Amino acid sequence: MNLAYAVVDVFANTAYAGNPLAIVYAPDEGVVQLAADQMQAIAAEMNLSETVFVTRWDWAVGQFALRIFTPSKELPFAGHPSIGTAAWLARRAPDTSGLQPITLMEAIGPIACEARWQGDVGHATLTPARLPQRLGEAAPAHDVVAAALGLPVDALSGAIEIWSSGLAVHCVALDAPERIAAIRPPAINGALQGLDLACFAYGPGDDTVSARVFPLAAGIVEDPATGAAAVALAGRMAKDLLTQRSEARVCIHQGVDMGRPSELRLHLRGGRGALQAVQLSGDVVDVAEGRLLRLPSSRTG
Repeated sequence: MNLAYAVVDVFANTAYAGNPLAIVYAPDEGVVQLAADQMQAIAAEMNLSETVFVTRWDWAVGQFALRIFTPSKELPFAGHPSIGTAAWLARRAPDTSGLQPITLMEAIGPIACEARWQGDVGHATLTPARLPQRLGEAAPAHDVVAAALGLPVDALSGAIEIWSSGLAVHCVALDAPERIAAIRPPAINGALQGLDLACFAYGPGDDTVSARVFPLAAGIVEDPATGAAAVALAGRMAKDLLTQRSEARVCIHQGVDMGRPSELRLHLRGGRGALQAVQLSGDVVDVAEGRLLRLPSSRTG
């Protein structure tokens, strides 16, 4: 099977910033017939936060099947792969003028996107398949989380809430944006093992959020830009941002402490502290292209 790959940086408008994504595809836009363990092996070889496989194409209806893998497991949904793939597809569209409606068929369900590519930079907006929901699971105690992050307990502001639009994210509010840089990344096998944490603080400035995300459940210590966590945070932040207004446009700054500054933009709609709709958007730049010279064998035959 002849397979190619592209690498794009997502949630950034310059190369070597944002979150890199590998996109594996058939150059003739044909069906990619790989077993799940083969895809997993390729994702492990790429060793990026996520690698996606465009397994089916249909330009007639703008629908594309997508599978998403971290180096260690498959995901039902992830924001940075969805934004990156939608923008990359818009660059390959038969008609590249204007916004391209693109539907990504992911394990969680269809992800509706609009994307364009102009010059050296792409842009995409997605609407998640489901609104983030607060989960009733018990979160770790404040002192446990604070110790794992190297922060004093009083740096944590309010309850630790778990929100999910496909991936469960522990949303940890901090009392000031200056606390973000002071975080010590938690150990993968430490007290927070198996959890995904989004630490955030409002500011500096209006409708600006500073964040760091630690997707320990995926075996990743820290991520420079995390769309699924941003969507989850929209659910958590609605009670703060939508009490006195019906919509808010928020820019999340992430990845600064990793040397890969990223900007994730959220458009929240609702009222009385409740979220009724959310969209996630960001810029994308291309970095590399290549082809797979060898494919891994499948243990499933």
